[in-house]
Amino acid sequence: MIRMLVAALLGVGALGAEITAPPRAADPPAAAIDSIFARYDRTTTPGCALGVYRDDRIVYARGYGMADLNQGIPIGPSTVFYIASTSKQFAAMSIALLAEEGKIALTDPVRKWVPELPAYADRITIANLVHHTSGIRDYLGLWALSGRGVADEIPQEVALDLIARQRALDFEPGSQYSYSNSGYLLLSEIVRRASGKSLRDYAAARIFEPLGMTSTQFHDDNTRIVPRRAEGYQPSGPGQFQIVRTSFALVGDGGLLTSIEDLLKWDANFYRNRLGRGGPDLIRQVTTPPSAPLADGSPQQYAFGLMPGKYRGLDVVQHGGSFIGFRAELIRFPSEHFSVAVLCNDYTASPDQLAQRVADRYLADRFPATPTASGPTPGVTVAADRLDRWAGRYEMMPGIVATVAREGAALTLNFFGQKAPLVSTSDSTFLMPGGTVPLVFSAGPSGPTVVAKPFGMTTPSPRLGEPPRITAAVAAGYAGRYRSEELDTWGVIEARGDTLRARTRWDAWRPLVPMAPDVFVVGNARLRFERDRKGVVTGFTLSQVRTRNVGFERERSR
Repeated sequence: MIRMLVAALLGVGALGAEITAPPRAADPPAAAIDSIFARYDRTTTPGCALGVYRDDRIVYARGYGMADLNQGIPIGPSTVFYIASTSKQFAAMSIALLAEEGKIALTDPVRKWVPELPAYADRITIANLVHHTSGIRDYLGLWALSGRGVADEIPQEVALDLIARQRALDFEPGSQYSYSNSGYLLLSEIVRRASGKSLRDYAAARIFEPLGMTSTQFHDDNTRIVPRRAEGYQPSGPGQFQIVRTSFALVGDGGLLTSIEDLLKWDANFYRNRLGRGGPDLIRQVTTPPSAPLADGSPQQYAFGLMPGKYRGLDVVQHGGSFIGFRAELIRFPSEHFSVAVLCNDYTASPDQLAQRVADRYLADRFPATPTASGPTPGVTVAADRLDRWAGRYEMMPGIVATVAREGAALTLNFFGQKAPLVSTSDSTFLMPGGTVPLVFSAGPSGPTVVAKPFGMTTPSPRLGEPPRITAAVAAGYAGRYRSEELDTWGVIEARGDTLRARTRWDAWRPLVPMAPDVFVVGNARLRFERDRKGVVTGFTLSQVRTRNVGFERERSR
């Protein structure tokens, strides 16, 4: 009774409380939907909030699990969640509204608004930031490479300085797609400089207040009290959880707090737009990727913080997010005037899959019949010798090595310690379980290569040879102190016999694991040493996903 009273005072439904509209004949029973979230429907775990929207109303909403395990407060439709990168669509809408007002142009060079960036930013437009084609390195990756983490405070000016320190881009603007949180952090700064208001205040005035989203905000001040806010959690042992918090208060790439009830109002606006000048043109703009192809000829697929695509033959517009104990997904089926939102405070949750399973129930009679709708993709039989030629080690992402092996009549992929069978669709093309994006192998003059599209690869990765053996003499040649102006930090590499370890100014010691000559894995990054003409090591570069070739120079002995 006490717990229910506290929940009522805070405006949160009791565990299992729900909002329902009169059911339609096609709607599944509540029990069928609740079964999808059964693992969270308890008082001892964090969980998820579900919102099912159709025709601008909630047809089903419920909370599963606890918003705050300390206080015993359950999740409900009004619980406020951090939605991580699902926030990007709100930052991008702010940019679209500024452009509609004539205060900015999407073709503006970024340096018009952020002149402290290096000269290469003259080639980057605001549109490149919106669509993740800028080539700017991801600041979260840079922060991690420097040895710092989410528990360390990173003020806006420090993040901007980190971006401005970079001496190069990862690629020529407009030529490639690479998801970059830096781009959306810069968009928040452009909003501030062009409008004279913070992104928090601009979005409140132009989006949240007009739509009546009273529980939604860009949370740019960690000291601000937020009613009904959920804590974020991650497992700490069997049946145990720990709170995950961050000192970050950056917005644009993330930072939005919202609820299932408020997201209905945002979702409804995509059908009858009330923002800006009103009308469908703004909605058409923010849901449509650029028409110009990338350098490799592939189409652009990222709109304004939204990703149009297909699910089981129906058009969808969606975006997810994950950070500091939270995961979120909002998927819209425009032709059905139907959407599903899943907001979770359990970092192990998969809200995208949960949302799809909910959609499967509600739209069962709307999905076109396809061979893959009711079961796995049938495999093509491939001879053992044809499979054997692809076996080996491949760098799927910078510093992330996967092993492909033949087991019986199939290939398996061992990645991040998880083994998955690959389904063959030809003798060189394979799918991961439940996947539709292939791994494509090919044989070249230097040996096999793979393009692993599920991991964002666009260029072939050659098969790695056996890791080189490091002698004590070789290890000693790498040892020393290094400096990175790009990361504003130093690093030390220490030789211990025939092994190496490294640390940066803010990080702990980490082993260097040989991958190829002069190339090592350290943490989740690739470290590549550089030598002068005499073969002396002069420095190294670090690369991660979304962050390539950050330089360290060797310091002279003191």
